[in-house]
Amino acid sequence: MTDGRMMNADGSFNVKRETMGIWDNTYHQLIIMPWAMFFLLVFGCFVVLNAIFATIYCLIGIEHLGGVLPGNVFQNFANSYFFSSQTLTTVGYGHISPQGLVTSIIASIESFAGLLAFALISGLLYGRFSRPRAKIVFSEHMLIAPYGSGQAMMFRMGHASKSELIETEVQVLIAINQRDEAGAVLRNYYPMPLEINKISFFSLSWTLVHPLDERSPVFGFSEQDLAEANAEVMVLVKAVEDTNQQMVHARRSYTTDEIVWNARFGPVISRNRKGQPQVLLQHIGVYESIEV
Repeated sequence: MTDGRMMNADGSFNVKRETMGIWDNTYHQLIIMPWAMFFLLVFGCFVVLNAIFATIYCLIGIEHLGGVLPGNVFQNFANSYFFSSQTLTTVGYGHISPQGLVTSIIASIESFAGLLAFALISGLLYGRFSRPRAKIVFSEHMLIAPYGSGQAMMFRMGHASKSELIETEVQVLIAINQRDEAGAVLRNYYPMPLEINKISFFSLSWTLVHPLDERSPVFGFSEQDLAEANAEVMVLVKAVEDTNQQMVHARRSYTTDEIVWNARFGPVISRNRKGQPQVLLQHIGVYESIEV
């Protein structure tokens, strides 16, 4: 990929992979979809499943449901639907009951389907709640600022959750276009050494610094050079979340239009009324221009 970005700003990859089967990514989609969409999907499946069984009861005959007086089509379907919902959820109020062998078999199949469906929903709910996530907030821009006797690339991040992250480690890669000996444009990837890439405790903000010295893969690059190389900086954060002792990850990508030259980050630490240090996460990306 010599044009565009591989990783989106939110950490998702801008790549589509061919699926081997229709159900390959079903569990993944059910786990990561928004909560509102998940509950809407569950409710929709509940309604559709009840409607299917209600139609079956109507086709068998409403007279095979004890406690129901036959009426018009709408009344028969409504009574069948509510009997189906009671059977599917195994509530069984008792004022409607199946009569006859066929209706009893259908009701038993529906009860079994309901047990499986709610077990599946319970498993998905547990998976969604227990899925390890790192609530890390990144600065919207990467800065190039004076550093020592030269310059450095830097970005800042903070932890938005009340839990603690320990053994936090950051890896940074840069992707740039380069020409080989034949003149063909290739997309090459290089690690970017950081001043500090691992800390034991991540409680405050953290500014990651990559010195633009001889070890840097973009040493001597100007702003125009980075733009012509379609540079993309990709960040991977790994840490252990102390609540459940699970490994969590976070990703971020910066392209050349998100790199600001000759700027520095503003203050992000203050104190609350109790005198405790407070990280202003909404100001994590605030910066100001400086004269060089």
